[in-house]
Amino acid sequence: MISRGRLSAFSLAGLIAYTLAYYFDWPLFRFYLGSGQVSVGPLPDSAGPPILLYGWVSTAVLAGLLVSMVVPRSLTARIPPDLLWLIPIAAMAAALLYELRWFV
Repeated sequence: MISRGRLSAFSLAGLIAYTLAYYFDWPLFRFYLGSGQVSVGPLPDSAGPPILLYGWVSTAVLAGLLVSMVVPRSLTARIPPDLLWLIPIAAMAAALLYELRWFV
């Protein structure tokens, strides 16, 4: 059975990785729906606009898996529950600050 500490480490690392990938535009890959292509880098404008969500989610899942497997259980068991609330609030604040550029 997976311990609460490992799940907490996975979710925290995934959240941080997703926020950074979203904020700095670091998707693992890009999916171009118009041409049906998957690309690691941007394609010419003729391919249409990319869907970045899949790349951001993949980045978050890989980072979460890596951290939850590498960090020792003794450390993950000591993650305070308060941190499980503070990190998502900070990530939402970062996303809101990033999106303010559309309204200012």
